[in-house]
Amino acid sequence: MQIWKRGILIILLGVMTLGVKLGVFAQQAPVPESELIAILKSDAPKGDKALACKKLAVFGTGQAVPVLAPLLADPELASWARIALEAIPDPTCDAALREAARKLEGRLAVGVINSIGVRRDPQAIEVLAGRLRDSDAEVAAAAAVALGRIGGEKVVEILRPVLNHASPVVRNAVAEGLLSCADRYLADGNAAAAQSLYDLVRSADVPKPRRVEATRGAILVRGPEGIPLLVEQLRSGDKDLVAIALSTAREMKGPAVAQALVAELGPITATPQQRPPLLVIKSARYGAGDRWADVTEALRAAVRNNSLQVEASNSLAGDPAPGVVKQLELVYSLGGQEFSLRVREGEMIRIGEGVRPADPRQVAILEALADIGEPAGIAAIVKAAQEADWALRLVAVRLLGRVGDASAVPVLVSAATEGGELAQAAAESLVQLTGQGVDDAILKALQSAQGPQRVVLLQAVGERLLEAALPVALADVNSDDPAVRGAAIQALGMIVPLEQLDVLIARLLQPRDDQEFQAVRNALIVACSRMPDLDAAAAKLMAVWPKAPTRVRVAIVEILGAMGGQGALRGLAQAARDSEDEVQDAATRALGEWMSADAAPVLLDLARTGNPRYRIRALRGYIRIARQLEVPLNDRIAMCKEALAAAQRPEEKRLVLEVLRRYPTAEGLQLAVTQLAVPELKAEAAEAAVQIAEKLPASDAATVAKAMDQVIQAAPGGETVQRAQALRQRARQ
Repeated sequence: MQIWKRGILIILLGVMTLGVKLGVFAQQAPVPESELIAILKSDAPKGDKALACKKLAVFGTGQAVPVLAPLLADPELASWARIALEAIPDPTCDAALREAARKLEGRLAVGVINSIGVRRDPQAIEVLAGRLRDSDAEVAAAAAVALGRIGGEKVVEILRPVLNHASPVVRNAVAEGLLSCADRYLADGNAAAAQSLYDLVRSADVPKPRRVEATRGAILVRGPEGIPLLVEQLRSGDKDLVAIALSTAREMKGPAVAQALVAELGPITATPQQRPPLLVIKSARYGAGDRWADVTEALRAAVRNNSLQVEASNSLAGDPAPGVVKQLELVYSLGGQEFSLRVREGEMIRIGEGVRPADPRQVAILEALADIGEPAGIAAIVKAAQEADWALRLVAVRLLGRVGDASAVPVLVSAATEGGELAQAAAESLVQLTGQGVDDAILKALQSAQGPQRVVLLQAVGERLLEAALPVALADVNSDDPAVRGAAIQALGMIVPLEQLDVLIARLLQPRDDQEFQAVRNALIVACSRMPDLDAAAAKLMAVWPKAPTRVRVAIVEILGAMGGQGALRGLAQAARDSEDEVQDAATRALGEWMSADAAPVLLDLARTGNPRYRIRALRGYIRIARQLEVPLNDRIAMCKEALAAAQRPEEKRLVLEVLRRYPTAEGLQLAVTQLAVPELKAEAAEAAVQIAEKLPASDAATVAKAMDQVIQAAPGGETVQRAQALRQRARQ
């Protein structure tokens, strides 16, 4: 039987692949059928004949059948012939397959019988009934399955008596055939006949997969009256039957099904001992020196089953401090007690206490209720999110994000204040809610919420881009509660319009503390980056520049660098020449990371005439644009020329040589050989010139020959000179 199953699988995979290929053939110009038939009649290689068969599946007619039929007995070409015979819309194909089914044996017979099943030829019933009694179990099994695909009362009369008397292999196939007949009856509206067959197979001594399939059909065919049978499977304790019951419930849907599943949930009231010592990530940062990235949210999202296992690495937030060993600093609470932890880059953190997982049966029922989507089911999920043990609450809270409505808002808000993984999931679900009236429910709750719940709601307002909450967020910027104030600032970053951007800018100038200063800075980065008029936002920032202290100017530089746009670029150019070194440092850093080529003139000017301390950084930023960003080739080479002229050290000239190698041109070759005169770069310039010359077209032969002359004269010898000599010789031919 395993061999037979494997054969069917190979056939199915082959048919799937063939479907793609036949689609390709169908899009091509028609191939004359006579040519394809001629190939099959010839002594052509079998590979050519196989291809001809595939094309006949698209372009063939009944005229090809007499040539295809004999190939059914050829072990190498039989499957290719059947591909064509299955597809050609002509009754002579059926006749040819029936005739072959009478004569062939073994795997060839199985293949032909499968093709009859594909074509569902009712005239083949007699032939298949005969092969059903074949001594070869695989042939008999194929006949049973093919009969099932044909279906009808006559087939049922043939298969029914065999079900309990055939060998196990054939019995399984007979059950499959009867289920196919039942499915056809169900689709045609003959529920009584379908139910009879489903019940027959359910009670028969057949492999479990067939009984499970029959159980599904028996439930579906009964409609609402099948719900008790569905519940019976849920109570069976058999994981396969439970799974098919829940899958069938999803197919049936409806209030009655949902009510039945709710009744099967069982008690969900939490037991006191099941509340774990909650792990709550308070704050976390990753970096070194004065270069740190806040990774609090990343670590919160990494908590699983109330425990955290994570490596201190750049995967948390990129590389905030390149070239040095970084640290991960973490503040967390476990069971209400606060701890701090510091680990070096590459080390693992393992904290928290795992929780006993939720009952798998209850989890599966809740997931099915979520998929069914009836109000009774959603109410049960809401209840579980409120009252169940911690692990099941976590499941329910996550499901509410997908199916919850306005009724879920207070439940999620409450859960989001508890801390830990549950709070993280609740906050995410509150953002994901799409049900009717959710936004109105959030706004209504915000009117009276205080403390942690108000914080949660303000965070949701921002994440949901709920602009109707703008007046509340603007008012809460002045709250006496630091947490509420911080949440309002964060929300404004996502919903404040350009006209009221000044509220955040004013707070940047006069924050209540350092933490608020950073929160406002981050909110302005978000707000300014999403403004439809970037230049107008940059103008508002630069309007306060004259009166801004150094710390605020640095923050403005960081905001301009993140938002982009011409106005921001002009602001950075101004900041790069500020009287304060700290501001120049931040501005040149931001310009060096600018993501469009329009920063090139500013950087080149700074490399030439800016603060000597930052000229190298500016020049490297300029070279980075030439190397990495989208620039016309001629402009790129011109930039390399300017960079070489501005460079005072070999290190930057090496970077330019790398750009010239990456984008080979005749002009670039001429630039590269100019560096042969620099003693520290002679060998590298020679190698770069040779590499560029090797990639140039014949039209640049004169330039190549001249450049290679210079390389040969300047280079100390070795492989580079040998390559240069070969290039010169080729260029002069």
